[in-house]
Amino acid sequence: MPQYSWDNCPADVCAQVHGLLVELRAILGANLAGTYLHGSLAMGCFHPARSDLDLLVVTGERITPEQRYAVAGALLRSSGAPAPIEISFLSRTQVSPWAHPTPFDLHYSEDWRVKTAEELASGAWRSWGNPEPRDYDLAAHCTVTLARGVTLSGPPPSALLPPVPREDYVDSIIRDVVWAGDRIAEDPVYLVLNTCRVLAYLREGLVLSKDEGGAWGLRALPEEDRPVVAAALAAYRDGTPQLEGVTASALRRFAGELAAGIRREG
Repeated sequence: MPQYSWDNCPADVCAQVHGLLVELRAILGANLAGTYLHGSLAMGCFHPARSDLDLLVVTGERITPEQRYAVAGALLRSSGAPAPIEISFLSRTQVSPWAHPTPFDLHYSEDWRVKTAEELASGAWRSWGNPEPRDYDLAAHCTVTLARGVTLSGPPPSALLPPVPREDYVDSIIRDVVWAGDRIAEDPVYLVLNTCRVLAYLREGLVLSKDEGGAWGLRALPEEDRPVVAAALAAYRDGTPQLEGVTASALRRFAGELAAGIRREG
């Protein structure tokens, strides 16, 4: 299955992103400071059939409740047409000074579609942002944006986002490893490749995609771990959900040993 970056992504995905940008500019106006791609499309391993569009939007000031309402409506229209969108909105006042977990204004992914639509219809949207929500994942999203992000509008991300302390990024990615471990049967491919890229950061300071993490694991991990990594990387590139030729016991051993290594090195 072909993989894409922003430079060569399919025309319908490119049109989707640009269409969303037009709507965000119309809603947020001069308060829209910067829009950035991170994740698979920024790092060259986007699969049209199953990858999300990962976006981070920075505003000068916090957005108003009415703007949240309008933005949420735009996201409901745009997400899934064709690619699902995962996006966070945060203001410069929320990242300076930096805090972990990081406050934000609005988050959307397809996991939130039903709840978002219901709250737009019921009027519950008026209470969004009060109290101000916080997200441990933003330390990882901001780090990846600073290291590998693609600027869609505004200045380079380093002009708007502060450096993320290493300990906050490590906390964020280790939380993700724990989350994936609890769902090992549902998504073994994510578990294996994400574990590899976390180890690559802890050992070598590398900020990698899942695909790059798998390639790193084939080079850097012990011989006995490489068949699991090879199976996960092949499944990821083929777009299949399961690991060919890997038993459940082998997968659990891999997850347990590498999770222990992450705890030691983190």
